[in-house]
Amino acid sequence: MLSNYDLKMRARSRVKGPAFGISLKISLILILWQIVSTFWDGQRTPEPSSLGFGESVQYLFGMFTTSMVSEIIFGVFGLGTVWAFVEWRRSQEAPANPVQASLKFWGRETLVDVVVLYGLRFLFTVLWTFLLIVPGIIKSFAYSQAGLIFAEDVKNGAKITSLSEYLTRSQDLMQGYKGRFFWLQLSFIGWWILVALTFGIAAIYVIPYYNATMAEFYMEVVRERRYGARRPAGDTEMPVDENDEL
Repeated sequence: MLSNYDLKMRARSRVKGPAFGISLKISLILILWQIVSTFWDGQRTPEPSSLGFGESVQYLFGMFTTSMVSEIIFGVFGLGTVWAFVEWRRSQEAPANPVQASLKFWGRETLVDVVVLYGLRFLFTVLWTFLLIVPGIIKSFAYSQAGLIFAEDVKNGAKITSLSEYLTRSQDLMQGYKGRFFWLQLSFIGWWILVALTFGIAAIYVIPYYNATMAEFYMEVVRERRYGARRPAGDTEMPVDENDEL
């Protein structure tokens, strides 16, 4: 598999030169969401320790509900954004309407399924987190590709019979790759700190870069699952077309 450095270098080609304008449009909704969220998070909220028992329960329930809604909305926008980068990479043709491409899964045929899928992913991750923090984090990595696997089925016209199946399929896909995914996420911590320090403004660059990298990671894992490890240098066999799909 390509190293995380190589994946990020490929993604960086989408955020420089003429390609940056297209990436910016693909990521526009997420960028606006990030900027608004940064300002919103800066507002003070009452601490649970200063509330009574009933108020604390309401506070925690409100936090849970807000987090779930945010996860779902961000998930639908995020899936459309990353999938637009996947399609762009595979076809080597930029989307004719980048903003519309990022809204792909807001259509009547897919919106309900995506909302349910991301709701299930959130609930299962929270349940694992209740056991211990580490299992929750591991499961979040294991479930991370569920949306993109769903997107593959939508593109291929496959019949959607069970949305929870995509969580299982994502776990299978991520077997042996969760550690790599962890380090890839960790490599963006500095960028997210920069986003916070600039009150979200740096998201104009960071979000397209991050989502293009997530697209590269997904395509590389799928390629390796399908074709096996990359051939060593000097191998004379016919190379595999990296743009092939599942």
